Amino acid sequence: MIDLNGADLLRNRRVRGVVAVALIAVIVAAVWILFPHIHRKPPSIFDTPVDGVLSYLSTDDFNALSVEERMNFLQGVLKKFSQMSQADSAVASSFLAGLTGPANEKLVDNARILGKDIIVQGAAEYLAISDQKARDDYIDKWLIKWTRFAEESTGRPTGRSDDEILHRMSDDARRDAGRNVTMDAIMAQQIIDFWNRDVASVASPKEQSQIYQFIPALRNRVLNRGK
Repeated sequence: MIDLNGADLLRNRRVRGVVAVALIAVIVAAVWILFPHIHRKPPSIFDTPVDGVLSYLSTDDFNALSVEERMNFLQGVLKKFSQMSQADSAVASSFLAGLTGPANEKLVDNARILGKDIIVQGAAEYLAISDQKARDDYIDKWLIKWTRFAEESTGRPTGRSDDEILHRMSDDARRDAGRNVTMDAIMAQQIIDFWNRDVASVASPKEQSQIYQFIPALRNRVLNRGK
C-alpha cells in the first residue's frame, strides 16, 4: 500500500487538474478543427434584447444560415420593430447610431452577401432546369415568392393574385423599357454601380457566371410574358 502525505496528495490533485484541463483543450481544439460548420444559432427575436438581435446580423454566424433562415430571421426582426416599445426603439436607434467601423462594414457586407445568395440560389435552381417552359414557370414562381415575402415583411400584403403580381411586373418593366435613351443610360450606369459595389465584391467567379445567366433570363421573362 502506497502512503501519500498531504504534499503528495496536493501534487496529485494538481497533476490531475492539469491533465483534465489539457484534455479539455485538446477536445475543444479538435471540435474547432473538425467541425468548422458549427455556428451560433439565431437568438430568439422576441425574448432577446433588441441590441442583441441586431448585433447578430453583423456576425459570420448569420451568414452561415441558409437563405431561407436568414430571410425568416429578418422578417421576424421587422415584425419586432413594428411592435417595438418606445424604450426598445430608443435602444435600437442608439445601437445603430453607434455601429461604426468594422462592425458597420460587416453589417453592410452581410446584407450584400444575403442579396447575392438569394440571386445565386435562384440562378443555380434555374440553370439546373433544361426545359424552357419549366424555366419560365420557375422564374414566375421565384418572382411571386419574393414579392409576397416583401409584402409580408413590411406588413402590407396587397392580396393580389399570382397573375396580378406578374402582370403588374410586366407592365412596369415594359413601361420602363420604353423610356428615352438618356434615362436608359442612367439606369444602365446604376446597374453597373450596383453590380460592382454589391454583387461582384462578395460573389465568387462561379457565382458571377450564374448570375450573368439568370438576370437576363429574369428580364426577358418579365418583358415578354403574355406576348
